[in-house]
Amino acid sequence: MLACPYCFEEVSEGSTQCTHCHQFLIDDPLNLEFPALDKKKCVYCGKPILTRAKFCRHCRQWVDEVDFAAGDVDPDDLV
Repeated sequence: MLACPYCFEEVSEGSTQCTHCHQFLIDDPLNLEFPALDKKKCVYCGKPILTRAKFCRHCRQWVDEVDFAAGDVDPDDLV
């Protein structure tokens, strides 16, 4: 199965644009053995997206930068 490198939804071979997130496939599609089923909520719109997604197919926001930034926060600093 070929997957979009941004939203991780299935794309057909030879596609130049993802039909789900509408991103142009600048990076090569990923060759996955099986589709991912785990979902998370987008931090911007709250709609479900695949856990590995870097881009929300619903609101078209990049979510990977937010995920990385959240991982750098020390919970003790929030108190």
